[in-house]
Amino acid sequence: MPIESVNLDGINDGVYRGSFTYGSFTYEVEVGIKGHNIEKIDVISNRDTKYARKAEGVIGRVLEKQSLDVNVVSGASTTSKALLKAIENA
Repeated sequence: MPIESVNLDGINDGVYRGSFTYGSFTYEVEVGIKGHNIEKIDVISNRDTKYARKAEGVIGRVLEKQSLDVNVVSGASTTSKALLKAIENA
């Protein structure tokens, strides 16, 4: 599943909710933008499995790089990508 780049210069300050459905589950996040930077990402809905919780490590990578162009979490790549798509959609 391709993850598209997001130009933060065109996004106003605020909190944006995004979701992505994969299979029968919908992943949801809230993304806080301030000064054209990603200030926070909160996971609203994620599967309750060891791999799903591990996949949430992708969020720190996004915050650090300020980009969706990050490596997925090894062993949890599909869920990592689903969370990235939810962030992209936000």
